[in-house]
Amino acid sequence: MPSLILHIDESLDSNFKKSEIKIIEKQLTEIIINELDAEEDNCQIIWVESKTFTSNYKLYGEMKFREKKSRDLNKRKNCLKKIGNILKNEFNVFIKLRAFSIKETCITALDLKD
Repeated sequence: MPSLILHIDESLDSNFKKSEIKIIEKQLTEIIINELDAEEDNCQIIWVESKTFTSNYKLYGEMKFREKKSRDLNKRKNCLKKIGNILKNEFNVFIKLRAFSIKETCITALDLKD
């Protein structure tokens, strides 16, 4: 259930080519799958256009995932570092990334499919 929400400053719109989004998402998803022992169907990457007023960070990312024994501190650090490197290369801006683990017993979820 890893979910990566990326808040991208609206000033980066010229750098943010919608046609390249699938390539970036594929790379990020592969990192999450490999580093956090996740299933591809459970990974989510959400792009949110935002306006940054007081921060030098033009791209802010927040990743949430269920706690799992295989997702130790080193795995989480490696995951964020790899994601950060890809985003830094693509957008050439300061990036802030955070990761939060959620205990599975605290989650109420609903998945709706056709």
